Amino acid sequence: MAENTVTVIEIGSSKLSCMIAEKGVNNTFNIKAKASVEYAGFFEGEFVESAYLFDAVSTLFNQITSIYKKNIRKVFVGVPAEFSKVATCQAQINFKYKHQINKKDVEMLYSKASEQNKIENMEIISVDAISFTVDDSKNIQEPTLLKGYTLGGELSVVLAQASFIRTFNKIFAELNIEQVEYLSEPLCESMLILEKEERERTCIVIDVGARSTSVAFVKANAMTNLTSFSMGGSYITSDLSEACGIDYQEARNLKKEIVLSLKGGDDDYYELMTQSGRIIKFPLAFVNEAVCYRIGLIASTINECIRLFAKEFVPYYPIYLCGAGLTKIKGGKDYLAKCLNRNVSYGVPPIPSLDKPENSAMLGLVSSALSNNN
Repeated sequence: MAENTVTVIEIGSSKLSCMIAEKGVNNTFNIKAKASVEYAGFFEGEFVESAYLFDAVSTLFNQITSIYKKNIRKVFVGVPAEFSKVATCQAQINFKYKHQINKKDVEMLYSKASEQNKIENMEIISVDAISFTVDDSKNIQEPTLLKGYTLGGELSVVLAQASFIRTFNKIFAELNIEQVEYLSEPLCESMLILEKEERERTCIVIDVGARSTSVAFVKANAMTNLTSFSMGGSYITSDLSEACGIDYQEARNLKKEIVLSLKGGDDDYYELMTQSGRIIKFPLAFVNEAVCYRIGLIASTINECIRLFAKEFVPYYPIYLCGAGLTKIKGGKDYLAKCLNRNVSYGVPPIPSLDKPENSAMLGLVSSALSNNN
């Protein structure tokens, strides 16, 4: 595989996805191949059917290699929020003489932060700077080439469950992959969708997937806090299936028709064609109410997550919504914003023709993998 080409795996809560891409012109990606497979997923930091996880990854690789037809030696794997933890700390190193700070000094500072944040059953996958200090100068974003007696920093350490890494190391070894590098999915996603100027203050990035929702607090080039919970868009589908007495696939099809901004009267219905070709009608107001009820539960849990880490200015933090769990429901973002009592914007990757919030996680991983590869 060419040096500037990367293979990225996204571990979703209901499907596994793979993309092989290289850098294109004007901050675009040339996508060489992509594939996805549905699987049992994960719930509260555990894979639901771990015995079949290898089969799912193997199927994914069979699909991608049938398209790409070249040897894959290295993969980048996104670690979801449910298998992750963020710790922040202060670290400092001192120099005997006034010293021009270089990259090795920064790496030494990161190494010190790693030593301070060793947690049992967790592995550090990245250390990122919220801000640096050089002597008495604070809130510095780029300390290299500055001169001083001390280099300090407020640092963010991202850790992944050791069992997650062991599981995928074993799977990829069996698939003859020589190298595996782990990336924080919420961090990569945030770095892609948020402009540098936006990250000068704290932003909140919410990703609602199929069965999992993550809430990341992001500042500068780092996450300051991260939390997640097991609820997402597939719960809405299940609610519709139960409330309307239809099967899961039919509920999926019904969900595509929903427009939450519509206020239906007694004579307003959604129509659904069943697999047998029969058309069923469902009262619009009843269906919308079922969807809004679940979005309300997701919103109240998000609010609890925000309150968990809230500082005094939290009402002013901008909120961005990613993932397919809510963004594909017409009016889903606006109803979430109403429940949160905040403005919510879509978190969109700045990639032409791929600028949809459901692509943010995968393209964020691709962007970070290409940077790491270089």
